[in-house]
Amino acid sequence: MKMLKCKNCGGTMVLDASAVTAVCRYCGSKYVLNREDTDYYQNFFLQMGKFLAGSDEEKNRKERAEELWLDADEIDFECKDGSNIQIKYMYSFREKEADVYIARRNIIYHFAKENASKAEDFRKNIARLDYPSADVRSLSDFFPKISGGFVLTDGSFILVVSKDEDEYPLRLFGTLSGRHTAWVISRLENLCCVLEFSNIAHPEINPDTVFINPYTHQACLYGNWWAAGMNNDIRGLRRLKVEDNLKGLRNTAAELLGFEDRSKVRDMRDVPKVLTDFVAGKPCSNAYDDFAKWDDTLIKAYGERKFVRMDTEDEEIYGRA
Repeated sequence: MKMLKCKNCGGTMVLDASAVTAVCRYCGSKYVLNREDTDYYQNFFLQMGKFLAGSDEEKNRKERAEELWLDADEIDFECKDGSNIQIKYMYSFREKEADVYIARRNIIYHFAKENASKAEDFRKNIARLDYPSADVRSLSDFFPKISGGFVLTDGSFILVVSKDEDEYPLRLFGTLSGRHTAWVISRLENLCCVLEFSNIAHPEINPDTVFINPYTHQACLYGNWWAAGMNNDIRGLRRLKVEDNLKGLRNTAAELLGFEDRSKVRDMRDVPKVLTDFVAGKPCSNAYDDFAKWDDTLIKAYGERKFVRMDTEDEEIYGRA
C-alpha cells in the first residue's frame, strides 16, 4: 500500500475514510490530499468494498498471496543479545506510543525507549480479560495473543502479537456499505460485552485497533491495549469508563460510513435511517442492553441475518500489483 509521510514529523499518515484528508496520529498534523493521491486511495478503497465475485477467486487466493509477500517491505532491528530481527511487512503506521508494522501473521509494535513500559501495560491488560466459562475458547480468539518481546540495542522494545494471515486492519477498507458496517457493529457489540464482563475499558477502539477477516466476518480487537485499564482507572487526565467502549464502537461505525465521528453522522440515501440513528445515538448504560438494542436495530434495518461476502485479496488490501 502506498504510504504518506507527515511533512512535520516524518510519521506515517493515516487516511480518513473519505480518502481526502490524511492525519498524523503522532503529531496531529492534517493534510488535504492532492488529486493524484485522492484518486489512488479512492480506487484502493473501492477495491476493498467489492463483493466476492466467485469461488474461483477464493480458491486461488493463497497462491497469489505467496507471490505477493515476496515483494513485501523489510526492516531490521538489532537486539540487545546480539540477535537480529527482520520484519517483512505490507503496511505500517505510527501511533504516539509505538510504530506499528503489519506482517503476514504478526502485528509488531516498536516502542521507543521512553515508551518501553507500554509493552508491559499491554500484557497486563490482556491478562485481565475474563470470559464466561462456556465461551473461553471462542471469545479469546478475538483478543491479542502475545508471541514475543525483544529489547533492542538502543533500549527500545519490540512486542509481537500473533494474527491470522487473513486478518487486516479495518482502516484498510475505507468506507463500507451500510450492510458491511452492520456486520462490523455486530462483532464489536460482542467484544464490548466481553470487555464489560471483564470490567475493562478500552478507550481506543477505532479502525486502527480493530482487525477483520473479510472472508469469515470476524472482528478482533488487537491494538493499543497499553491504553486500556479497569473501569475507573486513571490514564493521564482521563478516567476510564466501560461505557466508553460503546462510544468507540459507534465512532468506528461512523468512520466506516464516511463520517469523522458519531456526532457528524446524518441520514444517508443508501443506508437505513434506523442504522444511522443507532450510530449517532447515545449508547445504552451497559453493553448487554446495547447488544439487545443492536439486534432489534439490525432486524429493522436489514431483516434476518445474512452473510454477505466481500471480494478482498491480499494484493487489493495492501494495494500491490
